[in-house]
Amino acid sequence: MATHRIIVGIDFGTTYSGVAWADSSSPQTVTPIRQWPDATGRQDVDKVPSEMTYLPDGTFKWGFQASLDSVRKNGSVLQYMKLLLDPSQEQGSLLSDPLGLNQIRARLPPNKQPVDVVADYLRALKTHALEVLSKNFGTEFWNVIPVEYHITIPAVWSDAAKALTLQAANQAGIGSAKDLIPIAEPEAAALYCLTDLYQGCLKTGDTFVVVDCGGGTVDLVSYKVLAMEPRFEIKEVAVGGGLCGSVFLNRRFATFMRKRLGANVLETMIRKERPYFKMMKEFDERLKRVFKDCEDDETMDCEVPGLQDDAEKGIEDGFLEISRKEMQDIFDPVINEVLRLVQVQIDSVKRAGHSSISLLLLVGGFGSSPYLYKKVQQHIANLPQAGELKILQPANAWSAVARGAVICGLQTINIKSRQARRNYGVRCRFTFDPSIHPEKDRVWDHVMKEYFCTNRVSWYVRKDDEIEETQKISFPFSRSFGMNQTDFSAKSTLVASNSSREEAENDARHPNVFEVCHINNDLSALRKHFKLCTNSLGGRYYRVEYDLVMHIHSAQLTFVLECEGEKYGNSSTATFV
Repeated sequence: MATHRIIVGIDFGTTYSGVAWADSSSPQTVTPIRQWPDATGRQDVDKVPSEMTYLPDGTFKWGFQASLDSVRKNGSVLQYMKLLLDPSQEQGSLLSDPLGLNQIRARLPPNKQPVDVVADYLRALKTHALEVLSKNFGTEFWNVIPVEYHITIPAVWSDAAKALTLQAANQAGIGSAKDLIPIAEPEAAALYCLTDLYQGCLKTGDTFVVVDCGGGTVDLVSYKVLAMEPRFEIKEVAVGGGLCGSVFLNRRFATFMRKRLGANVLETMIRKERPYFKMMKEFDERLKRVFKDCEDDETMDCEVPGLQDDAEKGIEDGFLEISRKEMQDIFDPVINEVLRLVQVQIDSVKRAGHSSISLLLLVGGFGSSPYLYKKVQQHIANLPQAGELKILQPANAWSAVARGAVICGLQTINIKSRQARRNYGVRCRFTFDPSIHPEKDRVWDHVMKEYFCTNRVSWYVRKDDEIEETQKISFPFSRSFGMNQTDFSAKSTLVASNSSREEAENDARHPNVFEVCHINNDLSALRKHFKLCTNSLGGRYYRVEYDLVMHIHSAQLTFVLECEGEKYGNSSTATFV
């Protein structure tokens, strides 16, 4: 590894994105980028909106530029595009107001897939980051000093969505597999919090939880402190999360305004676009961030451009009066889901036999909410261990994930192991046994001349298993080829189940079992390992035995082919479903 490098952390968020960096020669200083194009009146902000506006000529504006009046006249603002990378998340939402991904998808340019739009945004983010860094290191410094990129990904996302994020980053020129390192968002936040802020609050054996509340997702991870010296070392002991980020507050606010103003009035604002956009920005950038649910918040004013005074509706001089109770009604269903996830995390830690949680860290944009902090405090106060558990909102909580991504590159904290979030196995076949296998699954192998039972699952990783970073998870395979066969390709299917480790299903067609990816293996490189065999009818064929080795990283699955101790790194290609 180069002794001198620039480490860039990218937090691509649902509503806002951030970038931070550090010079490996000065690892104690992690600097967030705080100047953004056209951030008029918003100087020195840690993040930029995750928004795009495509223009008729095919170009686009991004970030703060996307919402400029002069830009929106020529195109619609595209928001929440990150969520399109993982539409499966919407299916699991417990909130009554789903995200409506079809509405977001309808705003995509006709020649763009979600991954292409995300790539455009990430490319703009990278270009701006390099322009800022050029002021420190000189023009085209990247030709002299290696740049290492770390991008954060929600921990609760599907493996397919994680792969799409990396594909978008690769399209954006951020990096290939060798110089782009993905990291789970709550893990990045934990690294930031532990580096400078809260090591003094913990001791060996303590357990703490990071609650990363972002725009779309809320990720929770509990860690146990294994060692303080000579290097801080932790391991995951419980994981959780769901789709209940601050985007749901925005959508609940929009629903509230439809009822409060009337559907006709709101539809008029939407058609004009500018009044509706300004009203939603007022809620997103001010109201939801300052609401504390205290006597000072008995009423709040929201700008509603272009609406006439209406005493009955509470409109005066272009502002709508919103009561404290109405704000509570907007917030509470979303926050209650966060509290449920927190309680599940506390119960999981207790059930696993670990020490009670001593520290709970609220990070992320939504994690900075004073009302969320208050509600979490109230919830914890009713628990038996309330006196032992501290609830903290770290300084710079909004940029904690981007900063933590950089710290991941500096490698100042060791995460010894992580918990498997689901069961992983492979679709396989067994020698047919009529006493246990259904007749409908019986198939004849024309090479080996015997019957097999198909659509079975062999599980190699169980949910909640403790997985170390360097741990090899080997799936043993054998393949048979006819004597005159020239095609030595073989496809393996990785499957998963979110059922408990004890209840993981053995039938690959069970509704709870789903495909994760197809791994295409080129076994021609293994020719020297082929063995000549004889089938039950005296025919001859070739057989080869090998291992498909999987590694579970922070936010990525990787695969390599191994045979008799040799690695064949270029012989496997994974296509995520």
